[in-house]
Amino acid sequence: MDGIKFLIKDKEQDIYAIHYSCDGFYDGGAYAPTICSIALVNYATKELHTFALHNYVVQGKSLMESEQQLLKDFVDFYKNLNNPIFVHWNMDGLEFGFNAIRARAENFGLYDFDLTKIKDYNLCAVFHTNLITSLEQNNSKRVTVLNGMDEANCFNKRAFEMVKMSTEGKVLGLVDLFEKYLSNDLVEDDDCYIS
Repeated sequence: MDGIKFLIKDKEQDIYAIHYSCDGFYDGGAYAPTICSIALVNYATKELHTFALHNYVVQGKSLMESEQQLLKDFVDFYKNLNNPIFVHWNMDGLEFGFNAIRARAENFGLYDFDLTKIKDYNLCAVFHTNLITSLEQNNSKRVTVLNGMDEANCFNKRAFEMVKMSTEGKVLGLVDLFEKYLSNDLVEDDDCYIS
């Protein structure tokens, strides 16, 4: 824990919890999954930033136009951040998370989502359980949070607002978990956490 405290010291304004949802996993091929929503919360201000298909579909845009605008707006937001530190849940894999977002952005000709400037902390490394269980155990789960299968079902039914609300609920929960982790206030269950 000392490593993360050192990483974030005097940089609270630059810390963002981030989570995303999509219609599947990226397998490194030509096809990248449709990004349904990306939500971020600034650690210092608690300001929520959401980029979601729902926001654009309700404006009358097609699904493809909506996703392209979502990604453009997210990439523009990202480019304006000053040395961000992302707190996330398992978004640093080769075939999901940041790489899936980058791959999908590139499918739309957006090549300036530069992963090399990302500093991150994978909160998943702290827990032995999955995200939803960890949120529940620490009283950090919002009622809007869905599991991955339910999010996929909502996506397939074009219930994009439900996916957006689930993604927002998860990112708000990540902020809670991160704060509890830093203050040594996680539930006392020796089987749940990595030392």
